[in-house]
Amino acid sequence: MTKTIFVTEGADGCGEYIARALADAGHTVYVGKGQDGIEVELASTGADDNTETGHQGLRTVTFEALDQHSIAAAVRTIADEADGIDVVIYTASPTTYGPVESFTPYQLSQVYDMGVLSVQRITRAVLPAMRERRDGLLIWVGANVDRGPAPFTGPGHAVGAALRQLATSYAAELSAFGIDATFLTYNPGQAQETSTAWALQPGDSETAQAYKQVVKDSGTLLEQCSLDVATHAKKVAECVSSIIDAPQGARPAHVSI
Repeated sequence: MTKTIFVTEGADGCGEYIARALADAGHTVYVGKGQDGIEVELASTGADDNTETGHQGLRTVTFEALDQHSIAAAVRTIADEADGIDVVIYTASPTTYGPVESFTPYQLSQVYDMGVLSVQRITRAVLPAMRERRDGLLIWVGANVDRGPAPFTGPGHAVGAALRQLATSYAAELSAFGIDATFLTYNPGQAQETSTAWALQPGDSETAQAYKQVVKDSGTLLEQCSLDVATHAKKVAECVSSIIDAPQGARPAHVSI
């Protein structure tokens, strides 16, 4: 059975692969593209051939991730065009690189706003209709937080841990409404890129400089791991597809790849 699926972020590689795989499977997919790590930009053409995504079957809508009213309007747009939203897949999570001490309190608040509060805004926008319909699926996709953070990736890892707890709570609380929630984790050592230039850098450069030799001596997972985003994302996309295809009420609360 085809479903209407909202992939909240497509610019991270994994989200884009997931969206494309689900569109290939015949689902109606609305996919997001991040802009400057704050505004999530989703194009809305309503056409099956979306020139902005360059892929058949992908549709889009625009909203600002830090604005509840903007998100609510975007969700209404999707629901009106596709007669409801069946599945929401959260793939956006900010990545940080640098000593925890060197991230200012304001930066941490922004990291949590982008990574946690924006997820809560989207979830609050989609759940009322799902509860009324007594059907729906929420899937969080992120790095494995059970192993502890790699050195100098703490703030981003903390966001993943917070999302894991939210997902676990949602899974327990929403089951009575026929809504499933799954937290899908993967080994970050197989997914990260070899460069740290794309990660959010600390704002306190003076404190970061004090750790310079420590960073050089320790090395990091981000720098040591191999890059095979396509293979990794394909596995994640296959797992997401299997979760969606599973019977309602039989989907696991946590899946690890």
